[in-house]
Amino acid sequence: MKILNPVLKKIIPVHDIPETEKKEIKIIELGSKTIEATGPHRHNYFECFVFIKGGGVHIIDFTEFVIHDSSIHIVTPGQVHEVKRANGSYGFVFLFELISFNSVQNIENFLFDHTCFDVKEFSPAYVFDTSFVSELEHITSQTWAEYKGTGVLKNQVIINQLSLLMLYCMRNKATVAIVNGAGKNDVYISFRRLLNTQFKTLKKVKDYASALNVTEKQLNEIILQRTGDTAYNFIQKQIILEAKRLLNIGIPTKEVAYELNFMDPAHFSKFFKSQTGFSPSAFKNIHA
Repeated sequence: MKILNPVLKKIIPVHDIPETEKKEIKIIELGSKTIEATGPHRHNYFECFVFIKGGGVHIIDFTEFVIHDSSIHIVTPGQVHEVKRANGSYGFVFLFELISFNSVQNIENFLFDHTCFDVKEFSPAYVFDTSFVSELEHITSQTWAEYKGTGVLKNQVIINQLSLLMLYCMRNKATVAIVNGAGKNDVYISFRRLLNTQFKTLKKVKDYASALNVTEKQLNEIILQRTGDTAYNFIQKQIILEAKRLLNIGIPTKEVAYELNFMDPAHFSKFFKSQTGFSPSAFKNIHA
């Protein structure tokens, strides 16, 4: 994923995996006795949090998700998040790149759609029945032992275990229906995926309609039928979401404006206030 411009790169808390380790899955133990204070930040890789024992909240893109026992949270590249675990909570977090699953198409699609869809539409939190705790403990303890060991094909074994966790998530939520949607939903999904990667440069509905080989009217009808909203509003909301992410991690308003291809910071500030009801500086103060 692109890491902004050179000025922003110096001050954004963005975590990355070294190039030589991108195909390796990393695992971190979330101990019950040590509670980390992370602060809002973002990553250039996926994180899969597996909470055996819950407690606290996990804020992902300005939405709070309660950390339940026997739950999994998926955080995608670019999302701003902050973990506020309670004392006694514990589990593991898997750090990985999408490339780890490019041979497993349904899981790759599932993870990619987490990147493209809003957290309120495609929830990153998966809560399992308490009877699933022993299974979750079994999978994670085996995977942790494998990670700490030196066995042959270690990373492949870990990928298989993480794949199992992803499959449980896919089965757990009805949101999997979005991934396997057909017909008109395919256009909607293609629109959201294109919007996720091109919103800084493609600002008009006609640009997306042209790229998807449909008319503006057809695109709006499909999106309206699927969501009750218009393509234009989705474009605006995507820009605002990224603006909030950047402001939330301390980027100056002027730099945010330029990063989002607003030539005039004053124009950006006016746009931001019209969409949110807050000036960029007021928003930063609220989320400080």
